[in-house]
Amino acid sequence: MPQRAIARHPLLQACLGLGLLGLHLAVQSQPQALAEPQLKAQVLFKVLRFIEWPPRSLADGQALQLCLLEDGTPLAQELRALDGRTMDNHQLQVRSVRDRQLGGCHIALIGDAQGLPVAPSATLLVSESPGMLDRGAMLSLQVEDGRVVFDVSLEAARRAGLDISAKLLRLARFVKKP
Repeated sequence: MPQRAIARHPLLQACLGLGLLGLHLAVQSQPQALAEPQLKAQVLFKVLRFIEWPPRSLADGQALQLCLLEDGTPLAQELRALDGRTMDNHQLQVRSVRDRQLGGCHIALIGDAQGLPVAPSATLLVSESPGMLDRGAMLSLQVEDGRVVFDVSLEAARRAGLDISAKLLRLARFVKKP
């Protein structure tokens, strides 16, 4: 339809205006790419669904304790945003720990400090520092080609009494086996 014909029809003008407004809003509402720490926090939250803690350490309905040894990192801050979310009948509670005391922790975000904390059994040690699987961490979150990947130390997890689903192991970039 010629431009002059559109100008003479108020209904066509309104439809064209609404269409352009809709296109503008659609472009504006496109989700922004998430930052690396946000992606890692989301991946960790989803990974936790595929880990089974022994009944003696995590009773049905009991809160799942995520402890932060590395409290000042961007990932730790993103994990704090998960506090209170529910996962498989367990509320996630995120807290900082001092003096490397991990009693009561089901998951612990550790750094690359000299010594690994002495973790009670059934505590999943998570790191985002390369090489930590060789030092006792059970889950390592990394970025490769712009996406978050994870490595698993099946040996360390089994020693801690944790059962990791085969479904999760298939998604891991690398699995360190006994």
